[in-house]
Amino acid sequence: MDEFTLREELLKGEDSTRQFKRQIDGQDHLAKEIVAFLNTRGGRIFVGVDDDGTIVGLAPEVVLALANTVSNACSQSVNPPCSVLTFNVSTAEGMVIVIQVPDGADKPYQDRDKHFWIRNAEKSRVTERTELRRLFQGGHVTYADATPVPGTSLADLDLDAIRSFYKERFPSENLSEDESELIRQLQGIRLMVGEQLGIASVMLFGKRPSVLLPEFTIKAVWFKGNDSSGTNFRDSRRFEGTLQSQYEQGMAFFNRWNARVQEGESFNSPGRMEIPTFVFEEILVNALVHRDYFIADSVKLFIFDDRIEVRSPGTLPNSLTEEEALRGIGRDRNPLLLSLAYMLMNYRGSRSGLKRVKAAIPKVILTNDIGGEEVSVTIPTL
Repeated sequence: MDEFTLREELLKGEDSTRQFKRQIDGQDHLAKEIVAFLNTRGGRIFVGVDDDGTIVGLAPEVVLALANTVSNACSQSVNPPCSVLTFNVSTAEGMVIVIQVPDGADKPYQDRDKHFWIRNAEKSRVTERTELRRLFQGGHVTYADATPVPGTSLADLDLDAIRSFYKERFPSENLSEDESELIRQLQGIRLMVGEQLGIASVMLFGKRPSVLLPEFTIKAVWFKGNDSSGTNFRDSRRFEGTLQSQYEQGMAFFNRWNARVQEGESFNSPGRMEIPTFVFEEILVNALVHRDYFIADSVKLFIFDDRIEVRSPGTLPNSLTEEEALRGIGRDRNPLLLSLAYMLMNYRGSRSGLKRVKAAIPKVILTNDIGGEEVSVTIPTL
């Protein structure tokens, strides 16, 4: 980094990826800030800079001491230990040290006091319970789809549906009629966690998923105009039930819009599909199986006059970028759900869905809203 680039960065101010420090108040204080960046997609710490972005500079002896502080913080005060890059940038006001912290590969990280920190706008703070669970998910320590749902039991499963699935998945085996043995078999394929059902079990085979997990639904609105805050709409629905049921209801909603233009002049002429059906299939099934089930919110289907939006709770997993996702690169967030969904929904699991959508609709937009914790796919319709 040269001085010109440094000054450009400082003009942008502090945010989730940049932090300004006049000086470092000890190894453990620095470790806290490094942990926060490691847990929140990485960033840069600029030392020798006031909060307003003014360069104050560091004396040569301070620069030398700070190099040791950085090394010790990463190896002794961050758990698990990490590596960072440092850049010494010479300016007219003095030296500035830039500490480049990567997006941590071994989340969650904690400081010496066993606190888990994250970045929130321009500040670092201790994580809340739900955020910590997502950090464990990002580090492949736990997965939301296998999390037990309190108060559930074998009685909450649609046994006819689960037996049909099991017979197709394991043709040479049958589910036992004995309750104890049946529970053991379901535990073996991770559809039960102890005596309880996991989130994947409820959403795929539950009798009443909308009661047990009421947040995990689809909210669909067909607006008049192009403003999501408007109160005028052509249709508004809430789709509940299993993921398969939600998928079918969501596709029916899209198909009503997609076939609204008639081919001929006759009133009874069939509708013409403006957008290939597979585009909606791919985007909708991705929203349902790849969403973050640690976030209690619904998938949103919004139809406007000029565009269609599908919004899914959670950011792209494990440092995946928008460009990578559109090229067919994927990261697994819900491995149990993914291993089962292809037999129940129109899901291929080949990770080529968004790539095919991009080829069919070149102007499609994929947005990874980190602050809002939401992924959206936008299809222009004008």
